[in-house]
Amino acid sequence: MLGNIVRSVIARRWIVLLIALITTFWTIKIIPQMPLDVFPSFAPPQVEIETESTGLAPEEVESLVTLPIESAINGTPGVTDVRSTSAPGISVVRVIFQWGTDVYQARQLVTERLQQAQSKLPEGVEIPRISPISSPIGTILKFAFTADTTSMMELRRLVDWQVTNRLLAVPGVSQVSVYGGDVRQYQVLVDPAKLKAFNVSLEQVTEAVRNANVNAPGGYLIGADRERLIRGIGRIESIEDLKQSVIDSRNGTPVRLIDVADVQVGAALKRGDGSVNGKPAAIVMVNKQPQADTPTVTNAVVAALDEIKAGLPKDVKVDVTFRQADYIEASVENVRSALIEGSLIVAAILIPFLMNWRTLTVCLLDFFLTLLFALLVSHYLGLGLNTMTLGGLAVAIGTAVDDAIVYGENTYRALRENRFSPEPRSALEIIFEGSQEVRESLIGATLIGIVVFSPIFTLSGVEGRIFTPMGIAYLVVVVVSSLESLLVSPALCAILLPHGRMSEQEPVVARFFKRLYSPILNLAMRRSLLVLSGAAALMIVALTLLPSLGREFLPEFQEQMLVNTLTLYPGTSLEATNRAGFALEDALKEDDRFKFIQTRAGRAPGDGDAGGVNFAHLDVDLSEKGLEDREASLKRLREEMSKLPGVATGIGGFISHRMDEVLSGVRSQIAVKIFGADLGELRSLGEQVEAQMKTVSGVVDLQLEPQVPIDQVQIAFNRQAAARYGLSVGQLAEVIETALNGRTVSQVLEQQQTFDLMVWLKPEARTDLNAIENLLIDAANGQKIPLAQVATIRNGQGPNTINRENVSRRIVVSANVSGRDLRSVMTEIQSKVKQAVQVPAGYFIQYGGQFEAEERASQNILIYSLIAFVVISVLMYLTVKSIPSTAMIMINLPIGLVGGVIAVALTGGVISVASLVGFVTLFGVATRNGLLLVDNYNAKFAEGMPIKELLVKGSMERLNAILMTALTSALGLAPLVVAGGPGKEILQPLSIVVLGGLFTSTALTLLIIPALYSRFAHLLFSKKKTALDSSMKLVQSR
Repeated sequence: MLGNIVRSVIARRWIVLLIALITTFWTIKIIPQMPLDVFPSFAPPQVEIETESTGLAPEEVESLVTLPIESAINGTPGVTDVRSTSAPGISVVRVIFQWGTDVYQARQLVTERLQQAQSKLPEGVEIPRISPISSPIGTILKFAFTADTTSMMELRRLVDWQVTNRLLAVPGVSQVSVYGGDVRQYQVLVDPAKLKAFNVSLEQVTEAVRNANVNAPGGYLIGADRERLIRGIGRIESIEDLKQSVIDSRNGTPVRLIDVADVQVGAALKRGDGSVNGKPAAIVMVNKQPQADTPTVTNAVVAALDEIKAGLPKDVKVDVTFRQADYIEASVENVRSALIEGSLIVAAILIPFLMNWRTLTVCLLDFFLTLLFALLVSHYLGLGLNTMTLGGLAVAIGTAVDDAIVYGENTYRALRENRFSPEPRSALEIIFEGSQEVRESLIGATLIGIVVFSPIFTLSGVEGRIFTPMGIAYLVVVVVSSLESLLVSPALCAILLPHGRMSEQEPVVARFFKRLYSPILNLAMRRSLLVLSGAAALMIVALTLLPSLGREFLPEFQEQMLVNTLTLYPGTSLEATNRAGFALEDALKEDDRFKFIQTRAGRAPGDGDAGGVNFAHLDVDLSEKGLEDREASLKRLREEMSKLPGVATGIGGFISHRMDEVLSGVRSQIAVKIFGADLGELRSLGEQVEAQMKTVSGVVDLQLEPQVPIDQVQIAFNRQAAARYGLSVGQLAEVIETALNGRTVSQVLEQQQTFDLMVWLKPEARTDLNAIENLLIDAANGQKIPLAQVATIRNGQGPNTINRENVSRRIVVSANVSGRDLRSVMTEIQSKVKQAVQVPAGYFIQYGGQFEAEERASQNILIYSLIAFVVISVLMYLTVKSIPSTAMIMINLPIGLVGGVIAVALTGGVISVASLVGFVTLFGVATRNGLLLVDNYNAKFAEGMPIKELLVKGSMERLNAILMTALTSALGLAPLVVAGGPGKEILQPLSIVVLGGLFTSTALTLLIIPALYSRFAHLLFSKKKTALDSSMKLVQSR
């Protein structure tokens, strides 16, 4: 059937060429429409539930809010992990689903379960809110709004009502969060002394404020032929309207709000703040929807912001402090440039070997059409353009060129021999026969490529999500290349090769390598034992080096944006956290290695990070100079951070931090999790683990989660005393909440903008325990009594935050690694913790983070590579029909290992998951080379050729093809090896392994296989025993 197809292709070659051209133009049109990103989406679907519970302490939030929600969520189909944080006044529950779960279905399941939990939540707790759909790396832009004369309150108003609403209307945007600025608020600040003087209670003031800002619906005034709407307009239109509102009347004299309170427009209580380069700022963070294309959404947001800028005051300055698209574009451009440079290197290698523009054109057209058609197929498979899919194309350069070389070079050689033969036949018939000759080997090579890369598809978790698209892209190239060589190449050969002059001799470069190889080949056959001993020695060296190599999950990403953390002691105020951020900004803003230093302290409304006011993010944007020596920049940053007393710090890139969070729930490379019931015991165990980790070299950014008791002012209600006055605990709690936390009683409408109307005590009264004790409360009989008569105010302690994971409390000791490989650091930590830390019954320790993923990936690749080895062996046997020949082909795999291991040892000595993928790729190319050589030997032996002549001629005939394949495969990856930078972090170690392994594999293959055949030909060839014996004697005598 394939033969008929090839004949049809040759006969209709111009139609095939036309179809190829149309497909090429269509592909060029499609490519710009493919989604662009740094990596494939590597985070599993997750749903975040936020529940505001104003005034509740962390232990109350945990018991009354978090636990009911967790209980409802647990058991939901597809849920793998449930993590929660209970902090003062807020509960955040993150529900992680299995890979492949539809995020909309996951949200629907969570919504249904939440309905069950709502009835169990206490009164006063807001309805649990599911955060907008996003992903861990969904933040695409950060803007810093600063002003010279415009107040921070007016700046925040502009950001909230002009910027935020406009950006949320941009397609693809899921959430906009704002840090910093002063939130505008209408405030009634009550003076307790004046309440006492006018004999007015706080409840009366609250009710008066609520009733002062209402509209009354009056229905309709209906006449004979028309109707009119009746409105009772009572909403306040100015601050004066509010001041004049009446609370009560004393002897006909009204008591107004202004008599007992300061009525003003002020700033709401801050739980988060922002600054940039030492200047207060409103920081806007824009998150995209998971499936949205980052550059497209980024450009739309920037365009929308440009429109908004025209309406802002002239002194307001807007700086882009983070743009994820910059890293994406730089990464993809770097890999794309490497792909183009590699392709040019391939062309440069082929020119001297072929020295025939027609054959060269066939090979290069085959190559470029393969890459283009592979992109088209990738598009229809749903793959976008990212560093991994482009990396798959780059790694597959050798495969694409190999098929083109095998077909083009074989056809050209057959045509040349036919032209100079005494009875030349039809050129088209020769082209057809040339296709038939290599068809089986091309199909076999395709099957090898599929099987060799199959272990990549067994990777799970983050590593699987990252490398699977690369494996798909590689296999697409392998399949497309094979099909293109069988279906398009014959048409190109039929058009180009039969015409023009043909030299009877091979090109100069090909003859040069054959002259160079001939004496070496003869030496290898004569001194086969020496060659085999040398190869064995190299193998032993490689196996000796292998255990000494370090291990890590993935190389460090060369990110321009660093997202660092500052954690002050729990109980520290927002002002103190701001001062720590300002100190770092002032210290670094004059350093030209840093473009922006931005602090986001506390928490923004709607932000999933339930950080307290003692926690801050320090966003640092590196300049070009800072990126040139990134290690020195990080060192300077760590030095400045270490100068802050009592501040625990963490340093990392935006993507790397988020990847760590996906792996372990913690934004660090190493996460030691301790689970148990008692917070005090957890803290004690955490301190012991932290002490052991301090002694391990290479550990940096060591941090114990600050779950510690903090000071509290506790108001204990006296139920008996309250009962005597006819008061319930609930009534007392409402008064306390209004007085000390403030109560939003209404919304003030200003030009379609709404602002909270808040009632609470004056600031000096809220910080004075005596004023709190003397706060007047309405008794059931109308009497005014001080709070001290029904409650006791005392100092106490309670936890600042409570973290949970999978229905158990936990505390985490986190750290990063610098100057040492991850595996050895983790091994030492585990050993020291096991020896020194005694874990009580009911408590246990889990080790998570990158090392866990690296260990899992290594095991998967090793196990499935062994299975692939067996499958390839079977395929080779089916191809060559000989067990000894199969063994000769498969010996290339350990030979390839030698160069890969040595290359890793010379370039840092650390094996990552990317390096393991490199070994998988290397084995595929090495197997193809062995197949070319052994298959040719078998063909010559079947013709009855003597062993000496068989080995020499068989090796010489395949020399050029093997050299071209090896050089194009290896040097095509050289641009990824030589230059680093964004986007090449994962591909560089992979390419190093392939480059080093191919050089040794090719060199040793061309020597060891002939040496083995020379030494053990009586075992490797089972037929024609007599001829073989005489031939062997001839070989040994020479």
